[in-house]
Amino acid sequence: MDRCIIIHYGEISLKGKNQPQFRKQLLKNITLSLNSIGIKWPIQHFRGYLSLKVPVEEVGNIPLVKRKLSSVIGISWFAEAERYEYNGLNGKSIANILKLLHKEICSMAEQVYEPGRTFRVEVRRSDKRFPARSVDLEKEFGTSIIDKTRWKAVKLKNPDKIFNVEIQPDEVFLYTDTIRGSSGLPVNTAQKVLAMLSGGIDSPVAAYLAARRGCHIDFLHFTASHMNKNQIRENKIGHLVCKLSEYTLKSTLYVLPSTYFDLAIFGKNIDYELVLFRRFMARVAEKLSEGLKIHALITGDNLAQVASQTLPNIASTMRAVEIPVLQPLLTYEKEEIIRVAERIGTFDLSIQPYKDCCSIFQRHPRTISEHNILMEIESEIFDDYDKIIEQTIADVFWIEYRHGRSRGR
Repeated sequence: MDRCIIIHYGEISLKGKNQPQFRKQLLKNITLSLNSIGIKWPIQHFRGYLSLKVPVEEVGNIPLVKRKLSSVIGISWFAEAERYEYNGLNGKSIANILKLLHKEICSMAEQVYEPGRTFRVEVRRSDKRFPARSVDLEKEFGTSIIDKTRWKAVKLKNPDKIFNVEIQPDEVFLYTDTIRGSSGLPVNTAQKVLAMLSGGIDSPVAAYLAARRGCHIDFLHFTASHMNKNQIRENKIGHLVCKLSEYTLKSTLYVLPSTYFDLAIFGKNIDYELVLFRRFMARVAEKLSEGLKIHALITGDNLAQVASQTLPNIASTMRAVEIPVLQPLLTYEKEEIIRVAERIGTFDLSIQPYKDCCSIFQRHPRTISEHNILMEIESEIFDDYDKIIEQTIADVFWIEYRHGRSRGR
């Protein structure tokens, strides 16, 4: 018997002939995540699942490993388990493993007994050559638990405790509590994208959702004034990217000032101020993306949530650039976004006070804009638009984040 953590993935199983490259990337991401906290436990890969062997002397690190695994995108669920081997499918071997399993599942059940609670046994027989049927094994194990432990109440639907028996070729896993993972596709199985990070609730969630589709995520943030690296690290933007890098594994935060745009429009009576600024940010992001192998921009836009995010305004912003602009939250309700933010740990950071660039513009922006009209306004008010973009990018600095920590000075 060995102590292990059994790890299951979901969507990867649908990838057909491409499964090996997705599994390889997931295995690499798990290894890198655990190495970042000094854990180098052996990982075995099998069809449909992974097994992380727990060294006897490091059992105390299991809670830390569980917390780390919960943020690895691509994992559907995982559980701390006891692993038992059996040799072949002959009658004697099967009889021996079943006898052992009856004993061990009763021992496990007794250890976690809670008065007045209900239970059921769930058997997954991945090795269909195993002669006993899953439903029959569930009944037999359930009867053993009732006869030999203090558990007496069986409930097949929504029980308080589930005792799991997972039968794989040549080995069986016993476990109780499963922990939900981040699911999705492993980070770095898709292309690199640049997430526009405002500091609100929405944009961090949008970046996280893009990471769950396998994207490598870098971030871009505009500041209302010139700031240095230490100021960014210590404010909510730095903390947000630091938290998100637990999921994205490795991300670079690019920081730019909005001051050159502000100076260009200072003292001018302009309609569409906020929409113009959003177009400016998109153009700067597009220019910055050149040479960085960025394939798309990610924004936290949510259709009709605020005045600047009406369909005409979103369309006007997107038409300002040629690079694709992806909006994972476009059809989400606000409560849905908040639930995701709470689950990934960005909500409390996002609601901290912070004056972002958009907050300095008109409080009641125009809700309807047209690309052609905005082009005319831009040609009238900006003497040299390209120069403003160049000046802004010239002031860029960046901070690297890996696995929940910033790197460098």
